[in-house]
Amino acid sequence: MRKNAIRSALFGLGFLSISTQIYLLRESYIVFYGNELILGIMLSVWMLLTGAGAWLGRYFSRVRRKFRFILFLMFLLSTLPVLMMIKLDLYRALVLPAGAIAGLNDVIYATFLVQLPFCLVNGFLFSSLSALLRHAGNAYSLEASGSMVAGAIVNFILLWLFPAWLSLLLMSGLYLATVVFFSFSFQNRMVPVLAILLSGLILSGLFMADARRIGYHSLYPGQSVIEDRETPYGQLVVTANASQLNFYENGLLMFSSGDNINNEENVHYAMVQHPATKNVLIVSGGLSGAIVEIMKYHPQRVDYVELNPALLRFSETSLKALEKKAVFLHAGDARRFVKNSSAVYDVVLILLPPPSSLQLNRLYTSEFLIELKSRLSPDGIVSYSLPTTSDYVSYAGGGLNSILYRTLKESFKNVLLVPGGKTYFIASDSELSLDIPQLIERKGIPTSYVNKYYLNTSQMKERSAYMNAGISPAAGINHDFRPLMFFAQMNYWMSYFNRHYITAIILLLLVFLVAVFNLTAVNTGLFTGGFTAGALQVLILLSLQVYCGYVFQLTGFIIMLFMLGLSLGSLAGARWSGKDPFRSYLAIQLSLAALSVLIPLALLQTGHIGLPEWTIQSKVSTLTVVLAFMVGMEYSFAFRLSQRNKALAVSKNYSADLFGSALGAFIVPVILFPLLGLMNTGYVLALLNTAGAAALYIKRRNFVSL
Repeated sequence: MRKNAIRSALFGLGFLSISTQIYLLRESYIVFYGNELILGIMLSVWMLLTGAGAWLGRYFSRVRRKFRFILFLMFLLSTLPVLMMIKLDLYRALVLPAGAIAGLNDVIYATFLVQLPFCLVNGFLFSSLSALLRHAGNAYSLEASGSMVAGAIVNFILLWLFPAWLSLLLMSGLYLATVVFFSFSFQNRMVPVLAILLSGLILSGLFMADARRIGYHSLYPGQSVIEDRETPYGQLVVTANASQLNFYENGLLMFSSGDNINNEENVHYAMVQHPATKNVLIVSGGLSGAIVEIMKYHPQRVDYVELNPALLRFSETSLKALEKKAVFLHAGDARRFVKNSSAVYDVVLILLPPPSSLQLNRLYTSEFLIELKSRLSPDGIVSYSLPTTSDYVSYAGGGLNSILYRTLKESFKNVLLVPGGKTYFIASDSELSLDIPQLIERKGIPTSYVNKYYLNTSQMKERSAYMNAGISPAAGINHDFRPLMFFAQMNYWMSYFNRHYITAIILLLLVFLVAVFNLTAVNTGLFTGGFTAGALQVLILLSLQVYCGYVFQLTGFIIMLFMLGLSLGSLAGARWSGKDPFRSYLAIQLSLAALSVLIPLALLQTGHIGLPEWTIQSKVSTLTVVLAFMVGMEYSFAFRLSQRNKALAVSKNYSADLFGSALGAFIVPVILFPLLGLMNTGYVLALLNTAGAAALYIKRRNFVSL
């Protein structure tokens, strides 16, 4: 009975762990502005703290009443997921003033504080339960199986039917069923009865804590939430403050209604440059009032593409009148729309926020501009904007300007910098002019702000020249898989706090150095393998974002597939009949080195071939399962080589795997991917695994020792 109870507990542990991770990743993505960097940080801290809990599991042997202690921890774990959601929102609201930008250190502190209790208990329970199994190597497969089942339930059922907090409550309830089953392993028959009663009390208490409602009041103080909708592109929230509507996507304010000055600048600086505008493409931002300004030029057709289709559905009534005036609404991905469109445009207005995420960066890249130019008339015009101003351009802001300027210049003969509330980048192969007041007057366009009464041409030319002088000719070109603007935007973001990535990175690396010095010949391979798994998993997620633009929706699905691969791999490794596990372990290390190159290469070729979206998802899914299968086999082989002290082996091996995964998940999105690009990151991972395999081979005579 106890054997089955332990197996059930390990299955339930993976079940609750992965469902909590999926929802916490999604909530963090929303609370911290939809930046994919958050995914890497959250995964990294999750695995680091879980690894710390697994490391503490080595002291489980000192616990006297082991099963009672495990039962207590299992009940404690069931209460934490919903509370973590509330805690994350409250941290964002209480630590940071309303409207303030969260710095990198704030994000790291929040992830540590929110995840600390759950991850430590989770890691400790895994080590403890694994040590109670006769064949502890099977624990990895059991936990991964629970994770896989939970991932399927979350992705295919709960995400479509229930809000996050209610879904987590349901998953906690299912997990408590495994806790009750575990309680039947006690000889005292009152224990199951008490377990059932306590489970009911926990679920009742958590149900009364409406996490989402608490989040509303904390994240949007002084505003009434009138719309909250989860979409494949993120969480859309619309709030009302008096008569003004505010549109938030993943916690980031996209635009507000009634901002006439911004609307005029967004439209007229570019539109006035074209002699006779017939067809216009506007990407996002049209609901703020920009379309009304466009209609002053009497175009024959205006195609409005909104990155988040839920925005169009929300404003369907107000946009019906515009549709009758040659305005056509398109719900979906702007990049896919441009690729499949046959229309030819005179002016394209990109009214997106700055590229603070890969989802946005993919619409600022050279690859997108090449596609866009194929849809332009010979004298067509493209307009972008960045939040940097012309009065003072910081080093970080200048770097952002330089990359966008150089990227536009690669595709267009002329790029004009127009100073305003933001810095506008107008690009075209035809001549462009800064004498905007005169052009507006010639065309007879009625405006309230963009005219000769508010704009001085001489001052605009002087400020534009100052910005041009700050453009660095050595700046790189922004690409899909070398997202320099994304990284520059992160630097610009960090410049607000007078801190740089290096501070957080050094602190994190110091933590990992402590772990590295405790590595042995066997779990060194697990550390490098875990590093590769964490890094490649993040690269796969980032690549999906580049190609499809909705990793928010696919994150849980990819994690589920990863757990499926882990389960199958660890099970296959446990049943492997080879006589020499050391050679098999070494072969896995070298296979991971090969995968480190093959997976990025396959991801790059996916874009070059231009496969359909469903084919891309199938290909990425296959790569995920193959990677996880190899990692699962590696863990099983490592345990077979570490049988001298089972409890200590489980603790050290599992923690080494997680520490490596944590470091890989952090380093890749913060440093390697933005600076080196996809393929070079793969080469670094291959070199790391090859070095790990070489170190293992050198120490082959004492590989069993711990």
